Amino acid sequence: MKHFTLLTHKLVFSLVILLALTVSSKTYAQNQLGGHFGIVQPIVTLKDGDVNDEFSPYTVGFPIGITVRKNENFAFDAEFVPLITFGASQIINAEGMVSQELDNIVLLVHPGFLFKVGEGLTFGTRLAYELGASGRYGFTPLLNKGFKIGNVPAFVEFVLPVRGGSDNGGTVTAGIHVGVGF
Repeated sequence: MKHFTLLTHKLVFSLVILLALTVSSKTYAQNQLGGHFGIVQPIVTLKDGDVNDEFSPYTVGFPIGITVRKNENFAFDAEFVPLITFGASQIINAEGMVSQELDNIVLLVHPGFLFKVGEGLTFGTRLAYELGASGRYGFTPLLNKGFKIGNVPAFVEFVLPVRGGSDNGGTVTAGIHVGVGF
């Protein structure tokens, strides 16, 4: 419980700092509010020198984000990502057989800054707080390519989550995030 309270304090402090940096004393007409929804697929993870694909057990996330665009080149984005790992752990019966596979769900709180670096190209970095059993934290650099499907804004994004905390050691994961904006 002490670890969760400390993590909660870190999360609140970080969110206050990020919001304070994006709020000015005046409101300007060019500030725009938007958002996105997508799916993120971790592909491969490096942990303790070992490489592991994210398909056994299978992990997938469903990011939902709220964006405050300060100007054409800069935005603050707060993302919330339920991450689901199917068959994350197993219950073994008295005969040594798997009697049940359990899924694991973590809520990733993922605020960050986005910077336009080219036509339709955005670089960003996000803080990362995994709420739930894992208690891990870190940051996620990203490179995003925006485009339109008809009139709908869409994107594909390469993400590189770096995580630490808990007793799991450090990890670096490569993944793909695709979605639509609104």
